[in-house]
Amino acid sequence: MRTLFDRRFWLAALAAICACALLLPLGAAAQQQQPAPAGPGDPLLGTFYRDPRPERLIGFLERLQASPALDRNTYPLIAGFYAAVFRNHPDDIEKLIPQSLDAKTAETVAAALRLSGNRPMFGKFQPRLAATGRDLDVAILFVNLPARLEDVEITGRIGLNILWGAAFASGDARFVRMIVDYFARTANLDDEIGRDLVQTVAAQIGGPRDIFLQMRERYGVLGTRQIVFAADALMSVQLNGRQHAFVSGVVTTYIAEHPGTSAQKALIATRPKGS
Repeated sequence: MRTLFDRRFWLAALAAICACALLLPLGAAAQQQQPAPAGPGDPLLGTFYRDPRPERLIGFLERLQASPALDRNTYPLIAGFYAAVFRNHPDDIEKLIPQSLDAKTAETVAAALRLSGNRPMFGKFQPRLAATGRDLDVAILFVNLPARLEDVEITGRIGLNILWGAAFASGDARFVRMIVDYFARTANLDDEIGRDLVQTVAAQIGGPRDIFLQMRERYGVLGTRQIVFAADALMSVQLNGRQHAFVSGVVTTYIAEHPGTSAQKALIATRPKGS
């Protein structure tokens, strides 16, 4: 049986992933329902932390509302982004929220206010949310949200996208570390799971897909789901690390601090060349 330390396997996996990653733009990753660093095609969301003046966001939510139908994963990303903005710029909250809101955007703003920890503003917004009308398809994404971004639990793509939104609003490496830690908890269960994680990443970006059937036979539906979400986290960290130094720095630090672990091996194996 191949193990996590089979050098030929890891080199082959790395070659397949790096070749695909170089061809796969971040927008394409979003279309495959992976966490997208730049949101619905607007580069402002992926670069705001470099110049975090709130006035740069004036009118952004209006443009968002005018966009064609958005992917469902976009709303958690926006909620996490604005949660960090609202927390860092509490005096600018009201001027950043449009007077006219559609139901989907209102649900997203309410989630952002809750995650920001600003209880007074969250309470003040509730009548507007009620007047706008609820959108249950978006509201269900934000059930049982905590009152702090640091308390978000990743159980799938919703939590993952919330944390990426917060990371790109703030440039705060803590949110990236939360994502890496989430992936690592699964990877470190044992060496074979670490190997399957790498194969899952390769499959998600165009490699052989027989790994999914193999995992269902080994781990069942729920176990496979856990590995797939961990692979989402791993791939998003590696893709975003190619574009953003603070993300790459988290990966570098984790690799240095966790020698010999399955998570470290998976991070090394999937890291694009030159990162």
